[in-house]
Amino acid sequence: MEVETLKLLADISPWLSFVLLTLSTVIWFRLRTGTSYGLLNRLYAIMIGGREFHDHSVTDFWNERKDVERFNALFNTRAKSLKEVNLFIKWVERNNLDLRKLARLNALFDMEKREVKKGWYRLATTFFLAVAFVLSVFSLYLVGLALKDAALVKFNDETQWMWLNHDAAYSATFNPTRNQGQDWRLTADTCSQTPLDTDSLAEQAKLKPANILNICKSFTNPKDIQHVDEIINSQKSFMWLALGLLLIGLYAFNSALRTSSAHHAKTYLKKKLGDKASRDQAVDSEDTDNEFSQLQEDLAS
Repeated sequence: MEVETLKLLADISPWLSFVLLTLSTVIWFRLRTGTSYGLLNRLYAIMIGGREFHDHSVTDFWNERKDVERFNALFNTRAKSLKEVNLFIKWVERNNLDLRKLARLNALFDMEKREVKKGWYRLATTFFLAVAFVLSVFSLYLVGLALKDAALVKFNDETQWMWLNHDAAYSATFNPTRNQGQDWRLTADTCSQTPLDTDSLAEQAKLKPANILNICKSFTNPKDIQHVDEIINSQKSFMWLALGLLLIGLYAFNSALRTSSAHHAKTYLKKKLGDKASRDQAVDSEDTDNEFSQLQEDLAS
C-alpha cells in the first residue's frame, strides 16, 4: 500500500470514529425515548436556522413534547403525552412505589394502563441469555482467528483443519479446553532434516505423506509464502464480524435483563398494589363498623 493511501486512511479515521459515535448516540437515544424529535430539532436548527416556532400554540405543543421526551430519556419510559406523565407520577406517589423497579422496563411497561405488559418473560429471558452466550462465544472464536499469526487451512483430500505459518504447521482445535497444536506440530527445522521420515510424521499428524511434503514446501516456496500471508490478512476481516456479533450479543443480554426486570416488576406490583388494596379494604371495613356502632349507641340513647 502506498504512503499516500496510508495518510488518507489516517486522516479519515478520526472522522469515521466521530460518525460512528454520533450514530451510536442517535440509536441509543431513539431506543431510550422512543422518539427523536429533539435530535431532529437540533439538526434542523443547525442546517436551516431558528430554534423556536413563531406560532405560540405550536411552541406550547413543542415544549410539551420536549418535556415528555426528556422524561422518557431520564426514566426509561414510553409516555406519549404530558397527561400520562402526570398520572404516572401521581400513581407512583400514591402507592409509594420504587421507581427504580419500573425504570428498567422501557416499552414493556404500559404507561396508559400503568401496568407491565403481558408476556412470557421467563421464557424470553432464557432465550435472550442463550442467544447472548452463543454469539459471545462465537465472536471470541472469530477474534482469536483474526488475531492469529497463522492461516487456518485444510487440504482438499484431508478432513482436519490446521494452523500454518512460515515457521510451523500444527493441529487446530475448536475445543476451548485443549491447546492449539497439542496433537501434533511440524516445524521448518523438522522439514530441513535429512532424511525426512514422512511416514512417521504423517502417522503422528494423521495426514497423508504427500501433504507432509506440501507443508514442508510451503515454508520455502515464495508462492506458498505469499498465499499464506494473503490468508492471514483475509482472516483479520473477521474482527469486524466478531464486533458485530458481540454488539448483537450485548443487545440480547440487555434484552434478557429487561425481560427479567419485567417479570420481577410484575410480581412486585401485584404484591404492592394487592397489599395496599387489602389495607384500604380493612380501613374501610373498620370505619363502617365504627359508624354502625355509633349509630347503635345513638339509637339506644
